[in-house]
Amino acid sequence: MTYYSLDYRAEVHKVPVMLSVESLWGEDWQDWADKLLQRHYGPGEYQKVPDKHKGDAGIEGFTIVSGHAYQAYGPVEPLSTTDRYDKHRTKMTNDIHKFINNRSVLSQIFGNTMITKWILFVPFYDSKEIVQHATKKTKEVLAAQLPYVHPNFRVCIEDENAFAVERDQLINARQAHIIFDGQDVGLNEITAWIDDNDVLSKRIDDKASRVSTLQTTKDRTSFRVEIVKRYLQGQNVLEDLRRFPTTYEHVRVTKSNRESLLAIESLLSEASSSTILRINQEKFRDALKSQAIGIAETTLDVLAWEAIADWIIRCPLDFKGNK
Repeated sequence: MTYYSLDYRAEVHKVPVMLSVESLWGEDWQDWADKLLQRHYGPGEYQKVPDKHKGDAGIEGFTIVSGHAYQAYGPVEPLSTTDRYDKHRTKMTNDIHKFINNRSVLSQIFGNTMITKWILFVPFYDSKEIVQHATKKTKEVLAAQLPYVHPNFRVCIEDENAFAVERDQLINARQAHIIFDGQDVGLNEITAWIDDNDVLSKRIDDKASRVSTLQTTKDRTSFRVEIVKRYLQGQNVLEDLRRFPTTYEHVRVTKSNRESLLAIESLLSEASSSTILRINQEKFRDALKSQAIGIAETTLDVLAWEAIADWIIRCPLDFKGNK
């Protein structure tokens, strides 16, 4: 995995980006996309097409009756709008090329099914140019006069929001108990992170200076070490949770929802900084416990403190000056 600084996305050596609004990518996104599509279309309608034997044919799966062919693609974020468009365009171009040139293989896969739509399924997109590119690719496919393509065929792009109902159903499904301890993070790893992320470390120090209970330099240094430790432990758990896309998605959404309320609550609160920390840690833990069913109590603690540390590092959780 590529590692980034949370501030400027410049490559560093310790911390993978884990934004609260981050989406899945790579094989994790493909697995999650398959679950969404299977839930949407139902058993017997959505046919997954594995790519482990003799490569893929430009599709992730297809629907037998409606003739919708899907290719799931989740590029590694964060990306600018331009870079995201470039990756979507390249993926669409390459896989439409396969869709046209793998005529023999796809004819055997589709059988009597006529494909009405070829859909690039992504976590999200934010450029109208990719829609224009899809129109261009539609013309290329129709010009190829493929035996499995319907006369009203069209190339499209869709994102996760098109399956919001299915997403909510999946992330609310009960799962077996998931236990991760976040692994122990040593002082050397904490020190390396602090050295590699000077701007973020100073941001922690600035907030520590406004916590009334942290009176001495030693106290504030210990606070910085604990915040970084909690952050790194939580990052380890989040990375492990990627093996459970449904649970990971639920944690991500719950954290994002809580963060959306955080800034205004911090501004309006008359409580002390230490009280604000405790209250927000408890609120997020309670929300996670009720929403992300199946996560063990000890893992909830690690995730709750990761959220607090992340919000301190990135600024959503701020403190008023000491009175």
